[in-house]
Amino acid sequence: MTWTLPMAGSADRAAVATALRQGLTAHAVGQGLSRARCEDLVLAVHEGVANAVEHGGGFGRLRLWRADRLLCCEISDHGAGIPARHQEQTSMPGRTGVRGRGLWLMARLSDMLTLSTGPAGTTVVVVIRLTSDLHL
Repeated sequence: MTWTLPMAGSADRAAVATALRQGLTAHAVGQGLSRARCEDLVLAVHEGVANAVEHGGGFGRLRLWRADRLLCCEISDHGAGIPARHQEQTSMPGRTGVRGRGLWLMARLSDMLTLSTGPAGTTVVVVIRLTSDLHL
């Protein structure tokens, strides 16, 4: 399943985001993901989409697929890439800032997060296991 994210030119961004979340939820539940883990997936993907829209020129692409017992969601954009200092995912960003938590949060909500970034754009893949309801 693939969605194009033309958020920058959309008259009603909230409606587009709502439709995306509803479509993602329906597909994930249909693939056997529990409701609790579906909430984690939707929040992680929402963070990725928000980053793609903000830093990727308002456009991007979201692909969702099942690979064995894994549900994979790829968010990609054609922005300038993520600076190395913002690619750290292992520790919580400083408590005084209001930004910079997207990748960290995505990593915490998923079972695996991969990041590929450079001057031609960024691709993030959020992976959630379908076999476990454990929150890692």
